[in-house]
Amino acid sequence: MKTALTALLLCGALCFAAIASALPAIKEGDIWAYNTRPGEEASTLTILKIEGYPHYGTVVHIRVDGIRMINPVTGGEFTAMPHLPFQAEALQRSLTRRVGETAQIPDFSQGYTYWKAAFDEEKAGAFKISVRKTLDGLLSGNWEMTDDDTAKTTSTP
Repeated sequence: MKTALTALLLCGALCFAAIASALPAIKEGDIWAYNTRPGEEASTLTILKIEGYPHYGTVVHIRVDGIRMINPVTGGEFTAMPHLPFQAEALQRSLTRRVGETAQIPDFSQGYTYWKAAFDEEKAGAFKISVRKTLDGLLSGNWEMTDDDTAKTTSTP
């Protein structure tokens, strides 16, 4: 019985190692294709910043370009999402192929500053789902304008 348990644990560890090593390596400035929403096959994402938090894990901040979304508050169309935070493994599962890199990281300071303040107060986190599901969820949220001319959701997508 002890041998069988040891073999089972070893097999589990090997499977976990194989899955972890199959996730693509990422670095700041990488531009990736990902599993997109229908009609957005040319969309890409850029790795903006990678941070490690002792009790939370690795957070990867990305920009998404080449999307087609309607602003739920103003009704205007936009084609980029300048800042989205993801847990590393969720993001890596969305990636399909590296398509390039940039030495000029796009400015994401406004979104990052807002997220970081909320994160430090334990009022924000990082997405644990795919990029595609995150974008879909942002469209289905119940959004409203705040006093400081930003949009917020009244329900979690």
